Amino acid sequence: MFNFSVTPMGNLFFGLTVTIFLSLAVIRFLSFGAKASDSEKNSLFLCLLLFTALGVIFYANDLITLFIGWEVMSWSSYFILANRAKIKTLQKYIIFNLGAGFALLGAIVLIYSFTGTMLYEQIDFSKVPTMLHLPISILLLITIFVKSGVMPFHHWVVDSYEESDNLFSAVLSAIISKAGIFLFILMFGQIIGYGNSEAMALASSSSGLKPPIPNLLFDVVAWLGVITSVIATFKAISQDSMKRLLAYSSIAQLGYIVTILSIFSASGIEAGLYHTIIHTFVKLLLFVNIASIIYITGKSKFSELGGLIYRYPLLFVMLLIGIIGLAGMPPLAGFNSKFLIYTTLLEEKKALLLVAIMFSSASVFLYCFKLIYGIYLGQVVDDKTEHKELPNSYYAPQIIGSIVLIVLGIFPSFGTMIINSTLTTLGFEPTIYKSLTELNGGFASFNGAMIMTIFALIFIAILLISLSLKNRLRERRDRYDISYCGETPNPSVNLHYGYGIGEELRRISFIGVILKNSSQASWERLATITKDSSILLKQLYSLTVQNVGVLTLLLFTILLFVGVK
Repeated sequence: MFNFSVTPMGNLFFGLTVTIFLSLAVIRFLSFGAKASDSEKNSLFLCLLLFTALGVIFYANDLITLFIGWEVMSWSSYFILANRAKIKTLQKYIIFNLGAGFALLGAIVLIYSFTGTMLYEQIDFSKVPTMLHLPISILLLITIFVKSGVMPFHHWVVDSYEESDNLFSAVLSAIISKAGIFLFILMFGQIIGYGNSEAMALASSSSGLKPPIPNLLFDVVAWLGVITSVIATFKAISQDSMKRLLAYSSIAQLGYIVTILSIFSASGIEAGLYHTIIHTFVKLLLFVNIASIIYITGKSKFSELGGLIYRYPLLFVMLLIGIIGLAGMPPLAGFNSKFLIYTTLLEEKKALLLVAIMFSSASVFLYCFKLIYGIYLGQVVDDKTEHKELPNSYYAPQIIGSIVLIVLGIFPSFGTMIINSTLTTLGFEPTIYKSLTELNGGFASFNGAMIMTIFALIFIAILLISLSLKNRLRERRDRYDISYCGETPNPSVNLHYGYGIGEELRRISFIGVILKNSSQASWERLATITKDSSILLKQLYSLTVQNVGVLTLLLFTILLFVGVK
């Protein structure tokens, strides 16, 4: 117990963790200073505990240390969340994460029972009976799906993200969700040994043995990831709350990662880890940007905001960088990971998965546009809102995220260079790259520096044209002046586009089904059944004369039935 080792994958994930925590610590310490309240000091202590737990997870070298770190991470997150969240949200969090913890413990117990060791390098999964391979895998996948928010195990995610402290939402999205991704690669790629599919295929053909986990299971996992990304994308479009939109966005992006990691090839692992890096910094940038707006205005809904570009142009620029990275558009680094995902699916001949992911990725533009229009470009809804002065510390994490997206956009193979060491430890050949500015996929390659230069020149040309036409622009009138459309709305009509965007999509049949239906009803039905069962069990457990008689009669009836049979 409590064995640790330094690994390239542990360094990657813990490096991301350190960056996120230091970025947010700048805001906490500079904003609070010596005036921090007891609850704020308590939150800082819990964040430190959470940071330590993540380090334990990423550097653990045995299963029991991994489990202890996992539980400390879950409980410290719960207590931080408890400072702000409602009781119902806390109940969802604790039930789902307790279930995930028990599933992980069950898988660990089964592995130890047949291998006789907890140490990673000493575990020989071939000693586990074939009939238990699938149950162990399902237990591990339940743990991973709960933490990463893969549907239908996402029920706790959206409310937790929305109701938590505005800065802690960034931690939940950027780091906590990645613990599931780390566990996925660790367990299936390293411990169980499903990693190098080519080597396993060769070994299987020579020995007559089957791979430890059936390929069909990971095909199902890949499709669960795609379905998650599609549904969460359209759920995000329909949200009026900024934090709920970003929560569904995180679920969708984790769906991409789960899908591409399920391929379990060198290019699949590379694409999944690259997208993990990009998603971490994109969500750091976007959640802090939203936290800035909430701090300034005290409002968190699109229908209450609009027109803030005139007051906060720098926040607008950084949000623009974030949504370009989120949408996977060139010239920023979000395009790199999407490029690797697409080329990997082409290489593996997963045409249907590719079409579904491209559809989901293209739909991201809708909620990205809602983010930028509803907050910054739309008509001002309330001119009387008093704005607080935003501390400069709020800009630090956004600047860090922007720099990473721009630098990796220019030097895309720098990310590959970081990931290569992890590929080597999993038994794959490292990716070969010609230069830091060129990224190679299975079927194509591109030069990031060249694309960045072209986009910069186009931007400068458009800017110069816009400045030359500035004096010819007509003055903006009130928002009800839409006479050219042949309509004259009254003041009760909400013309703010950020308020209604996505509603028209309900007319499309399958999107309407997604937006109208939810897994919440199923989970609530299960909760009702569980509650009723517990009440019944409690009544039977009460040692009254009547209950003892009923139980005795039930016992004799069972014994009689068994005896007659």
